[in-house]
Order: sequence, then C-alpha cells, then structure tokens
Amino acid sequence: MSSLPGFWQLRGWRACLLWPVSFVFACLLRLRRLLYRSGVLKTIPSRLPVIVVGNLSVGGTGKTPLCAELVRRFQQAGWKPAIVSRGYGGPRYEQPHLLSENDTPKTAGDEPVMLYQQTGVPVCVCVDRAAAVERVARDTDADVVFSDDGLQHLRMQRVADIVVIDGARGLGNRWVMPAGPLREPPARLAEADLIAIQDPFTAHEQAADRILHHSLPIVCERYADTGARDQTFQLRPGLVRQLSSGQVIELATLAGRRVHGVAGIGNPQRFFDSLSACGLQVEPHPLPDHHPLSVDDLSFDDDDPILLTAKDAVKLQSLTDLPDRIYEVATQIRVSEELNRAIDVLERSLRRA
Repeated sequence: MSSLPGFWQLRGWRACLLWPVSFVFACLLRLRRLLYRSGVLKTIPSRLPVIVVGNLSVGGTGKTPLCAELVRRFQQAGWKPAIVSRGYGGPRYEQPHLLSENDTPKTAGDEPVMLYQQTGVPVCVCVDRAAAVERVARDTDADVVFSDDGLQHLRMQRVADIVVIDGARGLGNRWVMPAGPLREPPARLAEADLIAIQDPFTAHEQAADRILHHSLPIVCERYADTGARDQTFQLRPGLVRQLSSGQVIELATLAGRRVHGVAGIGNPQRFFDSLSACGLQVEPHPLPDHHPLSVDDLSFDDDDPILLTAKDAVKLQSLTDLPDRIYEVATQIRVSEELNRAIDVLERSLRRA
C-alpha cells in the first residue's frame, strides 16, 4: 500500500480537477506566513538555537535518519543536542513530555522512541513544539535542538531550516495538496538554509544519479547555479539484528534468499528497493505510516526471514517469545561531500552566533 496517490506525480486530469482547491490552500498558506511575518501571529522565542529538519512533501523523505545523523555530527563537534517531535503514533501530548527508558511507541510515538534509543540525547514530544523546546531548555543541559519535522510549525522560532527531498519523487507535480504532494509551494525552497536530497539507493549508482537529477527540478533561482543538487545522502541497509536473541549478522548472508519485507514508513517501497539492490528476493508487505505493528502482522505461511525497518522493530521490543526469523535492518547513512560541507558551514555559523 502506497500512502501517496500516483496522480500526485503528474498534472493529469485528476490533479487538474483538484487544482482549484489547491489554489485556495496555497493562498491560505501564504496568508498564514504573512501573519507570522507581520507579528499578528506570534513566534515564540527560544533560549536555544533550533534547527528544523523537515520536508515540503507528504510521505517519507528520510528526514528522521538524517536528523539522527545531524545529532551525531554536532555531538562530534562538541555540542549537546536534543530533539523535539510531534510524536505521531503516540498520545497527543498537550504538555511537553521528556522521554525516558520506560517509554514505548504507544506512550511517545515510534520515531521519538527510535531516535531516543539511537542517539541517547534528550527527546521531547508535544503538539506545541515551541513548548517542547522550552522544556528542553529548562530541564536538560542541551545547547542546540533539532526538530524532527516541523517545517510548517511557524510558532516555533528557529535559526535554520533544512529541507529534505526524496530524490526519486522530487517535488511531484509541484502542486500543493490535494492536487499534489506538497505542504507548501515550491517557492518555499528559496527560504531554506540547507537542502538535503535523498539519493535513491540502487545496485547501479549511475542509474540512481539519473533518477535524481531528472526527477528533481529545483525551481528556485537561489539554488539554480549552486551545488544544492549534489547535497545528497543515501540510506543503505546495514547490519541485521535478530529480535529474539539480539544476534547481529551481515545482510549479505541473506543474499539470494526470499525474504518478507515489512515497512510501516512514509515510503515503504524505498525499503523494499534497497533490500532488492542488495541481492534479496523481496516479498513486499507495505503498511500505513506509524502502523501499530503486532506479531499478527507478521504471520506468513512459510519460514522465510522477515525483515523490518528500525522504526517498525521498535514496536516489538517489549514482546517476548518472538519468532527467530524476525530481523531488524539497521540503516547506514552515506552523506555526499557537498552535503558534508554544507553541514559544516551550518555548524560553524551557529558556533559564531
């Protein structure tokens, strides 16, 4: 199941039929931004610098893994990062909730729990991200905050916006919802401090390069003659961990075998394609994003290995007596030299501020 309508990639009759609604939505978005800029709607000041890692389009772009990588990079540079999130998949927290080791995807959302376990930094969830930032500033020793998503949460003050784009889908037909996949018009890219493009991982990198550069028309003049197109990263399958025992193996040991791929993420096909590129024969089982995964979802009439994303595996960690054939696939992120340089420039600019 794909969470994105196929007609969002083209300006066909269905998209054109919905375009008048999208036009009204785009006008409302512009009005909202104008109200914030004029001070009619208030942005809440923050005691800490906030970097937003978000996207313009609906669906998975790889922003959460990139957010974890940015936390690691800033830690290496001597910063003490924290993360704030809306906490999709968990309860609706009206008041900020700092995660602890006792939290699960049911109590705090799948992505926040995954980030908390992967990074070890403070993670705070709240529908009001500005309030979450204030809680981090008050109750932790963090000196920089990363917001996993929240590009459109204008109430939260930020020092930088990082816009993450799926290089395979680009900006789709470049129309806002419901005629297209965008949460904001493409012109919003002109205000981004950094653009990071997820380069699709395939067995043939030249093919991936063609997909990236032909499907992603950067429409803003600010980026037309810069290296933004080369500010890319790849998400590659890494080590595989057996959930029942914790044993870790190389993914290559499963090459040539038929496996079940299960993914409840924004773009499940990306996960399946990455496994196929590693030589696995994948039987895909896409689920809705943030799906509350259970063992019942993994009942297949054979003994083939079942491979899950880290975001899905975290939902099963409290269970015992899991079948031995269920594995979590860790994600390795590979950042291009151009994106590395852009991240370094951003980090140094914050240090000088």
